[in-house]
Amino acid sequence: MKAITLTIFSVILFSCAVLAQKSKDYYSMEGKVVDSLNTPIPYANVLLKDTTTNEIKSFAVTDASGKFKMTIETGVLLELRASFIGYVPFIKHITTDPDRIQNLIIPLSQDQGLMDEVQVVKEMPVTLSGDTLIYKTEAFTKGNERKLEDVLKKLPGVEVDEDGSVTVQGKKVDKLLVEGKKFFDGDSKMAVKNLPARAIDKVQVLKGYQENSTLKNVNTNDQIAMNITLKEDQKSIIFGDLTLGAGLRNSYAGHGNAFYYSKDLSLNAILDANNIGEQAFNFNDYQRMKQAQNPWGLQGGALKIEERQDRNTIPQKDKTQVQELTSNFAGLNINYQASRKWQHQAYMIANTADVLEQQRQNRRFLSENGPEPENSINREQQKYGSILGQYQLDYLASPFSNWQYKSQWLSSRNTADRFSISNWAGGQETDIESENVEWSWNQQLNYYTQLNPDHILSVENQFLWRNSQSGNIWDLQYGLKNEADSSIVRFENGEQDIKTLQSELHYYWIWNKKNHLDVSLSYQHRLSTLNRTLENEEDQNLDDYRIDFSRTFSIAAAGLQWKSRVKSFLFLPGLSYFYLQDERMSVREEDVRATSNPHYLLPNFKVKYDINSVQGLDFIFQQEIRSPQEEWLTEALQLRNYQNIGIGNAALRPAFYNSLQLNYHFFNLFNGMNAFLFSSFNQVQHSFQEATDFNGLVNNSSLINSSAPQYDLNYNGKIDKRFKTFRLTLESNGLYQNYTNRLNEVEVQNEHRNQNHSLAFQTNLGQYLTSSIKYGLQLTEYANGVSNNQFNLQSFTNRWEAVWNENFEMNFDVQYQLYDGTNTLSDWWLANAELSYEWPERSFRFDIQVFNIFDTKAISRDFLSEYFVSTYQNFIQGRRALLKVNYTF
Repeated sequence: MKAITLTIFSVILFSCAVLAQKSKDYYSMEGKVVDSLNTPIPYANVLLKDTTTNEIKSFAVTDASGKFKMTIETGVLLELRASFIGYVPFIKHITTDPDRIQNLIIPLSQDQGLMDEVQVVKEMPVTLSGDTLIYKTEAFTKGNERKLEDVLKKLPGVEVDEDGSVTVQGKKVDKLLVEGKKFFDGDSKMAVKNLPARAIDKVQVLKGYQENSTLKNVNTNDQIAMNITLKEDQKSIIFGDLTLGAGLRNSYAGHGNAFYYSKDLSLNAILDANNIGEQAFNFNDYQRMKQAQNPWGLQGGALKIEERQDRNTIPQKDKTQVQELTSNFAGLNINYQASRKWQHQAYMIANTADVLEQQRQNRRFLSENGPEPENSINREQQKYGSILGQYQLDYLASPFSNWQYKSQWLSSRNTADRFSISNWAGGQETDIESENVEWSWNQQLNYYTQLNPDHILSVENQFLWRNSQSGNIWDLQYGLKNEADSSIVRFENGEQDIKTLQSELHYYWIWNKKNHLDVSLSYQHRLSTLNRTLENEEDQNLDDYRIDFSRTFSIAAAGLQWKSRVKSFLFLPGLSYFYLQDERMSVREEDVRATSNPHYLLPNFKVKYDINSVQGLDFIFQQEIRSPQEEWLTEALQLRNYQNIGIGNAALRPAFYNSLQLNYHFFNLFNGMNAFLFSSFNQVQHSFQEATDFNGLVNNSSLINSSAPQYDLNYNGKIDKRFKTFRLTLESNGLYQNYTNRLNEVEVQNEHRNQNHSLAFQTNLGQYLTSSIKYGLQLTEYANGVSNNQFNLQSFTNRWEAVWNENFEMNFDVQYQLYDGTNTLSDWWLANAELSYEWPERSFRFDIQVFNIFDTKAISRDFLSEYFVSTYQNFIQGRRALLKVNYTF
């Protein structure tokens, strides 16, 4: 009854609002901006402004033909303005009447004198200068925005997702700067979730961004940076905000920001603590900051070692995945310009998290020889702690050369207690206690110099030292083989140490503005050791599980990359040569050595086609070699969990990737259309696949090189269209995989399909109310030689945002999900609400927040693999209600 009532209420309210919107008469006002010779002026700003409130009612940017289009309500007296740099602004008062205003021609005359630059920028909400797109934020905001995230969502062509990633015209923003300085090494989430909206003046989008100015003219990447400029009255003062909250079920939340910006010094401090499942810093943030620190990645080039994604350092969870989540965060960022030649940048982050997960699970094995179906209850308590820091020093030796030193370090500790009750063998209990300690130190020393206008040299050096130690206490009721016996306790200790030294030299020969050649030489030397022991409760070593492995991995490489622009095309063909030396030693009963010295010649090719000023097409072809990681190459047994034993495979050879990418983007402010499509196809030779043998309750598995090629096809597309009074968004992404693995000594062909589609409708219901409806559909199918399994998940989301009396704000969102899986049909509701009141002085704000209003206890999901189908109920965080007080300074 609750679901039906809420659905009917949402639909009726939304329909009434849309009908009320239709009762107003809107029309599209179109025209053209030209100069004194009747030549079209592209990228000119045209806006309609309320002369009483100075509010911008409608805004447009002319296209390549000088045309513009705006949606406006009829019968309103407004001021029409048109402007472009170097021209005298056009100003005229008009009454918005479709019968009187048709096909406007707006002439602009060149300014013969020096124009007031500040006044020009103020009149132009969007400015295009070379590869830089500049938004004047006050033209798009209402004044009730809280953080940078709220501002960016209102800029045309800019999107912000839930994880804080920013895209502009469908392309991801790689670096985010504030006043030209990196904000926590450019991580977008740290800025969009914390920087106060009231301090922001302009947003600049820098295409083809290159951190080092020496390489600007030879840059071949597509990096995009976003620079946030502050209002003048927010500089050389300390500003920020502080939030404290408490509520039901002992809930609490606290968050604080403090910022200081001056000409030579910037300081940013962030504090956060809560037990309501909101992580201020998660694993994705850590990955972005780690990748930003490497100029070409740890395993640079097209030959890499597979690295495991170690999530023991920092979790990636939210309130819809866990039963409890408590987190604490502290971050400090400093930028100091000591002189014209010396610049210092540093940040320090401390993070802790306490996570409780619990689920009911049913697993049905697909193999005829597999175990009986398993029903289990699993509970896991994890505690995380980490400290991450970085220091960077830039020295400008001359106008044509500079040095750069970076040092990044990480220290983390994670403990976990995993408890499981299973129906296997009459009822079994398993308890696993684990501890992981990891530290790493990454240093870089780089030198860039322009020998003369046509020749540039860069030398980049990196040394990474990473060490991880782990310990597990396995209290199992299963024997190491097939039989079930009394409780067996096993003590496992392991350590892995990796040292990597890498150097890369680039020589750039610039023939002219449209052609240049990049010659590169590089060398990488990696030394790794892996040791692991497993003892029983009598302190006896189990030799079959002992690992004593070392590896020396060296790469010498040379490469050529040509860059050539021909009209609207940019060609980037390249060729790389690799000489690999891979030496391994495994100590068991006797020394076992293996050495290989292969050669590889790998081509790559990229074409960029600028179809016109609003759309483009990219094609990329590249080949890549991926070598197996150390843990996969050991011959020892590895206890993975209570029913799975892994076996290393020293005969693994590298996997060979052929990759094709085709990307399309379209963005046009004239008709309010934003569209993009990213697609890729991979063919993998000798791909890494599992060979699994079921034997009673325990299955043994190892990695092998597949005998048949693996095929991957995926795409990600979006069409966003703004109409007169509403916005329509269609998104779709999909993945198809085809590969062969081995099950009980039989080759099995596997096909995996996953699709996600969504359709969203959003409308502004008057000046102070916004509503959106979104429908989502997820389809997953897995087929092998044994069976075909599939499930689908449908979701319906309705969100309302309302502002009234300039002081009250309300947000409400509700989501209904219907899950249809393997022998399972279930549904659930998730809803959140927030009511805010801000004092007229705007120093204090009061918020009442309620999460999971219906107190939903669990959600259902399926996990499909080539061996089993797993249906589980994941218990989630219950209802939380908080009263928050926010103070702005």
